[in-house]
Amino acid sequence: MAITLRQALKIGGLRKCKVVAGSKGLDRSLTYVTIMEVPDIVKWLKGEELLLTSLYPIKDDEIAVTNLVKDLHKKGTSALAIKPHRFVDDIPEIILREAEKFDFPIIEIPEEVSYLDILSPVMNAIFDKKVVIQDDLEQAYRLLDEIKLSNGGIKHLKDTLKHLIKYDITIDSFIPYLNVPAPDIDILPISDDQKNELEIIQRPIRLYRWNKVEGKKQECIVAPVFIEGRLFGAISCVGVENDFLEVDLAILERASTVLSLQFMRDKAKYELEQQFKTDFFRELLYSQVQHEETILDKGKMFGFDLQKNYLFLYIEINTEEIGMNYYAELVNKLEFFCSQLENGIIIGTVQNGLYILYPSINKSKDRLRRDIDLISKEIAKESLVVTIGIGRAASNISEIREGFEQSRQAVLLGKNLFKEKNIIFYEDLGVYRLLAEIKNTTELQKFHEESMGSLIEYDKHHDLDLIHSLIVYFENNESMSKTAKALFIHINTMKYRIQRIKMLTNLDPKNSEDKLILQIGLKIHNFIQNDYRFR
Repeated sequence: MAITLRQALKIGGLRKCKVVAGSKGLDRSLTYVTIMEVPDIVKWLKGEELLLTSLYPIKDDEIAVTNLVKDLHKKGTSALAIKPHRFVDDIPEIILREAEKFDFPIIEIPEEVSYLDILSPVMNAIFDKKVVIQDDLEQAYRLLDEIKLSNGGIKHLKDTLKHLIKYDITIDSFIPYLNVPAPDIDILPISDDQKNELEIIQRPIRLYRWNKVEGKKQECIVAPVFIEGRLFGAISCVGVENDFLEVDLAILERASTVLSLQFMRDKAKYELEQQFKTDFFRELLYSQVQHEETILDKGKMFGFDLQKNYLFLYIEINTEEIGMNYYAELVNKLEFFCSQLENGIIIGTVQNGLYILYPSINKSKDRLRRDIDLISKEIAKESLVVTIGIGRAASNISEIREGFEQSRQAVLLGKNLFKEKNIIFYEDLGVYRLLAEIKNTTELQKFHEESMGSLIEYDKHHDLDLIHSLIVYFENNESMSKTAKALFIHINTMKYRIQRIKMLTNLDPKNSEDKLILQIGLKIHNFIQNDYRFR
């Protein structure tokens, strides 16, 4: 398959280029575009190429520069496109003179035009018909390899494949942080069963994917993309033509290798960003010497902005033996989910802890609770049991650190105090917030002994369960009948228990001062049972 050089000059980046010599040779056939990367490039050429070069490989070799056009002409090369400015100031006169002698086209590439701007559009035009012979297949391989070497990107790979294979191409990523272009057709994602099949076979295979527009199954060739033995994504050719099936399979297999290299680049970049994020969280939360400007600078790359008023979320995963790799994958999935939920959510891990900075500015409490509940449910999809603690909104680094401690306190106390809840706001701890701040636990224990000690001792040897009865009594606003009903006892039995409490404690629940002492005593009792300092 070939086009003329004159036709090629109307395509892609060549439209911005200028023929500076040998214009009589513009009707030469062109079957390939390649880049001059080594001094002895001529011996590797087959003829009918457009050769792209900066002259760097031979810039210091006067003889090679003098003989270049003559050798290329003899080899059957179609034209030479030179990009000066970087390694040579101007195209050497000897090249221009020799080009005129042989009617050999010399094209000057402007500084703003890249090799890729020329290579891909021209090669796509050359492959304007189906690839059917081995020589063309080799050229398709070389084109894909040029994309790999030039780091052309995933969209460029997709567009090139579409030109080569002549069917719609979709690229799927099975890892949230590896971004791929949106599909051109409305087709359902690859199913888990199909992923398992790809993992087993590990080569391009026929699969059916559901085309939502046409409302039917669409036959596809799907090539898996592996990194270190793990399935990271797939390339699908939507449509199959038996006449060219072997060629299409071969091209897709080569393309999957190219895509795996791009995925590896993106993976390495993401992992580096995660390390930076870990360093940011560590400095934000634990640094003894607080350099606020440094912390703010580090956080900028993640969208950290104190004007957003962050809620600090601490997520405790109640499952043993979870390694850092699992945490990393969980962060990946959560980042993808949270990006759809709210812009600006920052997720990180430090010392096997999972933390979230949630921007709360201009959000109602109902919206905050709804979003956090959705995050909790998303984690639950991984068959994990979690408790989420949430600190107060913070507008500076000092308050964020306080929010961090508050969120951990909410988890520590809340998961035992409120067993039915797995999302606990620090503010919901009520009086327990004050108890947690008391450093002199000796005085706390004395108050507990004075108010509850006699009831605790009595309950050890009798079955009246006075502590629990008193808790239920206050929960029912001191209604004897409601309390009796809640405890499944007769109202006279409940009256007897209250009398027994009065006698043992010398405190009357009907007296406001005594009532306060009893209620505080009960809070301390519950607190002592659930605070690690008393274990």
